[in-house]
Amino acid sequence: MTVRQARTYARRRGWRPAASEGGPLELVRVQRWLADPLRRRVPAGAVLEAWNFFEDLARGLGAVHRLPRQGAVHDSAYEKLFAGECADWTPDERRAVLELVAAGVELWDSSP
Repeated sequence: MTVRQARTYARRRGWRPAASEGGPLELVRVQRWLADPLRRRVPAGAVLEAWNFFEDLARGLGAVHRLPRQGAVHDSAYEKLFAGECADWTPDERRAVLELVAAGVELWDSSP
C-alpha cells in the first residue's frame, strides 16, 4: 500500500492521524557540521533525527556492526543532544557523536 492509498483509506473512514510526522531529514546540515565541527554550531535537532535514523537504518539493513558500539559516553551525549545542551558535551562525548554520525552518513551513502 502506498502512503496515498493509506491516506485515502483513512479519510474514507473518517480517521485522522494522531500526529503529523516531522519533515525530511536535514542530512545536508549534518554533513556541513561534520565537515567543520569545531567552527560550526551543532544543529541539534538535525543531528538527533539523523542519529535515530542511522540506528534504524543500520538495524533494517542488518548492518549494526557498521556503527560504533555505543556505551555510557553515547548515552550521556544523546541525553544532552535531546535536551539541546550540545555546548555541554565533553570532548569524549563530542568525539563519540562525530564518529557515530560520520559512520551513519557513510552507511547511508553506501545503501542500496
